[in-house]
Amino acid sequence: MDNGYSQAEMLEALARGVMIGGSVGVLGGLFFWDFHRALALGLISGFFAALTRLRLKKRTKPGAGDGAKDA
Repeated sequence: MDNGYSQAEMLEALARGVMIGGSVGVLGGLFFWDFHRALALGLISGFFAALTRLRLKKRTKPGAGDGAKDA
């Protein structure tokens, strides 16, 4: 199944999302919640945020939203 992304691009995006989500979770664990629960929720939410971003990026048309106007 061709989804328009290479495996490396998808892995990079998912890894970035999990890392950022985990970092936010750790901050939440330090200040607000139970540390393990906050880390787990951060990792899970980062994973789904990365998937959502990839899906939205795939659905938008190339050049849409870049500020270029047709003459």
